Amino acid sequence: MISSECSIFWRADNSSSRPNSRYLNDFEELRSLGQGGFGRVALCKNKLDGRQYAVKKIRLKDRSPQVNEKILREVATLSRLQHQHVVRYYQAWVETEYGQHNVVNTGGSRTAESSMYSFDEISLSDAGAGNKQECTYLYIQMEYCPRTLRQDFETYSSSFNVDHAWHLFRQIVEGLAHVHSQGIIHRDLTPSNIFFDVRNDIKIGDFGLAKFLKLEQLDHDQYIPTEGMGVSMDGTGQVGTYFYTAPEVEQKWPQINEKVDMYSAGVIFFELWHPFSTAMERHLVLTDLKQKGESPVSWSTQFPGQSNLLRRLLCPSPSERPSAIELLQNDLPPRMEDEWLNDVLRMIQTPEDTYVYDRVISTIFNEDQLVAKMQCPHESSKKSTYKNDNSELLDSIIEVSKEVFKRHCAKRFQISPLHTLDGKFTENSGKTVKILTQGGEMLELCYELRTPFVMSVAANQLSSCKRYEISWVHRRAVGHSTPYRFLQGDFDIIGGSSPITHAEVIKVALDLVRRFYNSKAIVIRLNHSKLAEAVCSWAGVPQERRQNVAEFLSSTLVQYCPNKADRKSQWSLIRGQLLQDLRLSEEVVEKLHKADQRFCGSADLVLARLRGTLFYDKSACKALDDLSTFLKCLRVWSVEEHIAIDVLMPPSDYYYTDLFFQV
Repeated sequence: MISSECSIFWRADNSSSRPNSRYLNDFEELRSLGQGGFGRVALCKNKLDGRQYAVKKIRLKDRSPQVNEKILREVATLSRLQHQHVVRYYQAWVETEYGQHNVVNTGGSRTAESSMYSFDEISLSDAGAGNKQECTYLYIQMEYCPRTLRQDFETYSSSFNVDHAWHLFRQIVEGLAHVHSQGIIHRDLTPSNIFFDVRNDIKIGDFGLAKFLKLEQLDHDQYIPTEGMGVSMDGTGQVGTYFYTAPEVEQKWPQINEKVDMYSAGVIFFELWHPFSTAMERHLVLTDLKQKGESPVSWSTQFPGQSNLLRRLLCPSPSERPSAIELLQNDLPPRMEDEWLNDVLRMIQTPEDTYVYDRVISTIFNEDQLVAKMQCPHESSKKSTYKNDNSELLDSIIEVSKEVFKRHCAKRFQISPLHTLDGKFTENSGKTVKILTQGGEMLELCYELRTPFVMSVAANQLSSCKRYEISWVHRRAVGHSTPYRFLQGDFDIIGGSSPITHAEVIKVALDLVRRFYNSKAIVIRLNHSKLAEAVCSWAGVPQERRQNVAEFLSSTLVQYCPNKADRKSQWSLIRGQLLQDLRLSEEVVEKLHKADQRFCGSADLVLARLRGTLFYDKSACKALDDLSTFLKCLRVWSVEEHIAIDVLMPPSDYYYTDLFFQV
């Protein structure tokens, strides 16, 4: 069974003859385009349509299953990159070759099979003794672009033009905006990976080192180290090349985002505006730009606006670099189409006259246009809407959850999956799925189950109840993909003694998890909102940066239990990002590290230490009293052995106060 994520990209080989090679049967190899640590690229002519393509061949043999799976998933995801300034990825397939193989030259006596594989079906073992091997290769068919921006720079000094420089940079930024909107960061953006098509339009390509963003924390390889995942096609052995690599990548920060591409784009922007006459001049000027952040004085004087934009793009702190969308909206010379669009948007926002708004809505829902879109569906719509994978397991989980909830006397409380936007925006508003009706009204799919329940409780003035709900919730997907859907379970208690109700909620969670996992391995991390605030004050974290610091520490430490060796080892990487990106002082970072060492771990030991340190803070002492009372309630159910205090764990949602926990 092939992965549903990959099925939109893989093409089945229906040939019944074995052995068979689709590459040899369908393509005529013309010449080599490049070779590196992740494979080789050849210019090929398709025997069916006569067009030329670039075909990348990656040997999966001798790689770890973790890396192989990563490669397959990334290639499958690249299929959704469909933009005029991004190299098109057409299809990919896996072939297994049998026979004599050499590490450098794959020639010799061999046969081949072309087939579809799921991740666990790819054979990575030897087929026999000696040099007889079974080698698996991944082939990727891509759009062919005849030249690169690096080649263009070789003659750029004689053809430099201000309008042309803006034109090229805008196309690069438009391509990056699309790539980033799909949740992808390139990580190897250099002039050698920016191509020109036959119409001389920019195309961003060679995503061999792309790493996908941690959207909704669904990417299960998000903690794979950022280094060592491959090399660029020039064989440098680095992730990117020296001049274009962002500081946070060089320093191996535990978290990187799409701003690493904006740093690379900044260096390319400088090269577009500062032609070099010799390779030595380029090396000296770019070295000063990289190491000192200094551009030539004469150039900065001649192009002050460009110099200011360059400083922002090369800012050491990623959070202060502009995004691709921000550049398109604010920093690049406007196009005539932008001015027309702005006029339309201004008229749409005029509440007194709805004529333009109604015309726009009518155009969006025009049946002829909708039919045309259905005839050329987006890649995400090719996924099957019917899924039967693990349905029995899902049914079992639902039934077990209901059984546990009902054992604690909870009754089902069902909410509507769709509601009208009420104008009240929360911190999750940007992640919700919004639906536009043909009448121009905005609806919203349920993002999570608790907020609608709380609103219902307030409206009906309920003072006491236990309820549960198991329903589908939705999240915005990246780009134009269909929304994500998740099955969420919710258990709530309204009223009653606070420590006892908190303890019962944890007991419910533990009873549920114990039905599926070894209970000895379960750890429940516990914190209190007032305690978390007091620790931030004790450490000296500025008020305006506390939210960002909490989110960063949560995302980097969330998978590590307090006081474990793997959590302690993360601090060498965390320290640099706290100092440089979040701009905390050495003293504050040291205190946060101390808090992780002393105030995270066994409940009894940590509570005693916190009382000795925060004795002056009344709200913290009250929080510690609440925790002590709460732990006494847990002892009734013999649950306290699973509890660990973690003062650096923030609440998962904005509305949490008092005690909160994570299993």
